Amino acid sequence: MENQEIVDEIARLKAEFAGADENKMKVLEALIEQAAYERLYLKRLNEQALVTGLVKIHPENAMLQKTLPIAGVIAKHSAALTNIMDKLMKHLAVESDDEDDGLDEYA
Repeated sequence: MENQEIVDEIARLKAEFAGADENKMKVLEALIEQAAYERLYLKRLNEQALVTGLVKIHPENAMLQKTLPIAGVIAKHSAALTNIMDKLMKHLAVESDDEDDGLDEYA
């Protein structure tokens, strides 16, 4: 992966949590960086899966199928990214003020 690609993804993720507490952002910076790597790696794996597929099917008997290793790797990295993002959302999500959503006049 290109350095700039990682730098851009880290910046994008940090922007998602723009209103978060600065101290929490500093503590969780490693998780943000790992999320960036996971997201970019998963993107590349999915692009490859579109080329190779996830399952190899026997040309003479469609009932004979074999899951390709990339399917398991995608599942592993998808789960890792989901776990990391869940933790980041838990600790960095900024509460929005839903009281002034402009819909009070319709109640």
